[in-house]
Order: sequence, then structure tokens, then C-alpha cells
Amino acid sequence: MWAVFRISLVLFMLGSSLWASSLSPRWYIQEADKKIVINVELFLSSTCTHCHKADAFFQKIESSSPWLHVTRYTIDKDKSDLKRFNQLLEDQQMSDFAVPSIFFCNSRWVGFGTDETTGKDLLHALNYCKEQIEKKGKLTSANVNVLRRWANANLFDAGMTENPTAVKYITVIALMDAYNPCALFCLGGFFALLFMQDSRKRQILSGCLFILALGVVHFIQQVYTSTFFESLPWLRWPAALVGLFTFYMAGQYYRHRSTSNLFFLLALLLGLMLQIYQQTCLMNWSYIFQQWLYNQHLSNKNIVLYQLAYQIMYLVPLIFTLILYVILIKIKYLEKLKQRLNTIGLLYIMAVGLFLIIYPWALSNLLLSLFVILCVLIAGLFLSKFNSSSHTWKS
Repeated sequence: MWAVFRISLVLFMLGSSLWASSLSPRWYIQEADKKIVINVELFLSSTCTHCHKADAFFQKIESSSPWLHVTRYTIDKDKSDLKRFNQLLEDQQMSDFAVPSIFFCNSRWVGFGTDETTGKDLLHALNYCKEQIEKKGKLTSANVNVLRRWANANLFDAGMTENPTAVKYITVIALMDAYNPCALFCLGGFFALLFMQDSRKRQILSGCLFILALGVVHFIQQVYTSTFFESLPWLRWPAALVGLFTFYMAGQYYRHRSTSNLFFLLALLLGLMLQIYQQTCLMNWSYIFQQWLYNQHLSNKNIVLYQLAYQIMYLVPLIFTLILYVILIKIKYLEKLKQRLNTIGLLYIMAVGLFLIIYPWALSNLLLSLFVILCVLIAGLFLSKFNSSSHTWKS
């Protein structure tokens, strides 16, 4: 047992070190009077209409924002400009040469719609970067994570050609947010907890606690993005403790020991941790909605109503899934699969617990989640069959 603990501790320390991100040098300048100047590198093409819009936008704000230093590159006119573009793309681990591309504060923003949408988002991000550097004295990895996710969300908004109604936009984005590829670990954890419960009452309570945890984290990371990413390093030890608690509960469950109240606590904690690390995914649909909401020029009352509608719509699929599961699981055919589902659920939460101990940021990885689910299904079916054969042989 101590050997397992020591190995887990070593893996935990290794996983913690992997989160550190290296920042590209000199994205800003601190002048003699301690004023901050943000360096912006704008890559354009002479034949690109959107590039002309982006260039005009920066020309307009440069005069009123002396803290901006904009360097322009025309990649179809100068080979050295193209080389510089390639260098920055390699730094960002990207390979597409789409323009306009705007680099600042170790983030890349692609495309440009209008001054009222993309321009407003860019200015908001530039001000955020400047304020964070002034406040902390440096550009932190948490700040870069926020900016990169805003940039990724802005790419979707800049590419929109239609103007959907508020109801349509909220519904579509919320559903895409709920079913995004990074959410697979979270969805698997939801089903695993339901598989491990026998009574309908316990299934409903566990499911509701899990959904509640998801909703709280989702709202916080969407509205308080900077605070969320700054808090992530501090959540490393709590994540590991939840992982250890998950293993403890798995052991109690396997031994058929009654731990109903603790199991409800596990549902709440797993919901919190799975959602926290799911939201580190680079493609975050809630930021797309947040940028759209920011550009709508709504009253405070309407902002609250739209925000509430989005959060509810985000949780509706899971609530519907819970209701459907509770109804269908009583079907005779599915009741026959009860032992197999119990085993699959047990193995899955153990896998999640292991990731929480070793490297919780992996919980937003699509390919890894598919691999884990496949392995758990195969192992669960094999163990269920083996246990059935053992019981038959003993009898």
C-alpha cells in the first residue's frame, strides 16, 4: 500500500510540473516612468479585405492608445515578413498562415469582422493584458491561457456571416457547449455514478448533485475567466485528494460497505473536479457566448436574463439524460445488465481518480477519454463475465 502511495506521489509531482507554460519573450515594454507598452504584431496580405479592416481599426485606436506599439507585416510583399510570421506560428505551435493574424501577449487572433464585434473584443483583450501586467508586474501563464481562449472564441464570432436571433444563438451555442468533445470525461463520470446506484432515489440525488456542481463551475469559469485560470494551480492538491477519496470510495463500494452519504459527497466532488479540468479545453463555447453577449449592448437586466437562459440551456441535456436513464433502467432487459454496468461504473471512477492524482489536465483530452472509455467497457464486460463464471462454478 505504501509503495502505491509513493508511486502516486511521484506521478503527482511530475504532473504538477507539466502545467508550467513558457512565455515568449518581450510581448511588452516597461518604460522609464513604469508605463506599460503592449507590442502588437499585425500580419496582413495586400489583397485581403479583412486585413484592410483590421489595419484601419489599429490605425484608429493607435492615436488614442499610446500604450500600443503596432508593427505591420505584409506577408505577400516581403519574404522577411513571411519568415517572422512563420516564427511566431511555430512559437504558438500552429501551422496555418491565415490572415489577418494579430499577435500580442503571447496569443494569436485570426480574422476580423467589424470594429463593433472583433474590434471591441480585441480592445477588451489588449486592455486586460495591460491591466494584468500593471497589477502583477509580469505576463503570467494564467493570463496567456485566458487570452488564447478568448482568441479561439473570437475566431468563431469573426467567421459568422448571419445574424441569428438571441433565442437561436443561445440554444445552439449552449447545446454545442454541453456536447463539446472535451466534455466526454465529464459525461462518462455522470453515467458511471448512475451505474453504481441501485435505487431510483439515489440515482436522482447523485445525478442532481453532479449536475449542480457542473452548473456552478460552468458559470464561474465563464463569467470570472481570469480568476478561474489563476486559481487552477491552487486546485492541484484538492484534485489529488479527491482522486484518493475516489479510490477509497471505490474500495468501500467493492466490499459492499454502506457509504450512502459519502457517495453523494463523491458525486458532488467529482462533478466539481471533472468540470474544472474540462473547462481548460482550448475550444470553450461558453466564451463564444460571453463575447457575443458583451457585444449586444444590452441593459443589465437583459444581460442577467440571457446569462440565466444560457446556463439553464447548458444543463438541460444532462437533466433530460438523467430523467431518461431513471425511466429506462427499469426495463427488464437493462436490469439484466445491472452487474456489468456496476463494474463499468466502478472501473471508470477509478480511472478518473487516477488522472486526478497524476495529471488532471488530461481530463479535457478527447482521444484519451475515448481510449479510457473503450478500455473500461472491455475490462468491465470481461470482469463481469469472469465473476459470473466464478459464481456458477462455486455453486
